Amino acid sequence: MSTVWLFKSCEESNSQYISILTASGFSPVHVPVLSFQFCNQVPLKNALQIPQNHSGIIFTSQRAVEAVAEIYSTLSVSCHHTWSEKKIFVIGEATGSAVQKLLKLSYTGQESGNAQQLAPIIIKETEAFDKPLLYPCGNLGRDELPKLLVKHDRDFRALTVYETSQHPQLKSVIQKLISTGQLPTYMVFFSPSGVNFTLSILKSLSVDITGVKMVAIGPTTNTALVQQNIPVSGICPSPTPEGLLHVLKSPL
Repeated sequence: MSTVWLFKSCEESNSQYISILTASGFSPVHVPVLSFQFCNQVPLKNALQIPQNHSGIIFTSQRAVEAVAEIYSTLSVSCHHTWSEKKIFVIGEATGSAVQKLLKLSYTGQESGNAQQLAPIIIKETEAFDKPLLYPCGNLGRDELPKLLVKHDRDFRALTVYETSQHPQLKSVIQKLISTGQLPTYMVFFSPSGVNFTLSILKSLSVDITGVKMVAIGPTTNTALVQQNIPVSGICPSPTPEGLLHVLKSPL
């Protein structure tokens, strides 16, 4: 049975990955790689209280949805109504599900898996020089989406609402796993920051990952692995359990 280490943050979708991979004959192990802390809640609340000043919201991660939800729940009914009439854009089905569950808002873009795929959707659905889109993001967010929007005269207001750091248990979990003397068949990475934190620890522990098949959840994470001179065996066609299973079942 092939072992799969999932270097992924702690969230509800983890159980879906574990159950789907297990049912397909793999032995998945979740390795918590990232830790998050909300920030800038006062400016975020100020922005959310005046939906009339924005044309919509862009969510590129579940964590951004959670940061907004914490404040959104305290807003007035009229605020909620106004936001419900705005355009809400998301990357990926998991982010869309979080918007539905936590904010009860309709959304579009869930078929996108990265900024390059979401940008054309936003451009198509919005007008140039319109009111800015609120863009709550993390401190390690890339500037790819903002650049694409600016190029097409779409205004946005980026606001860092959470900070990403290495999970405090990442090193100890890896040490415990390698103490068995056996490395996994696959290592799956779900974010560029997860790549950087994990590879740094593997190097510090002198772990030889030669022969381990590296899988990226998407093109952005793939780029992070390539920049570290790590050969990538597969890139998921979509950031979903089914997308990962498709790659693992393909000849790598």
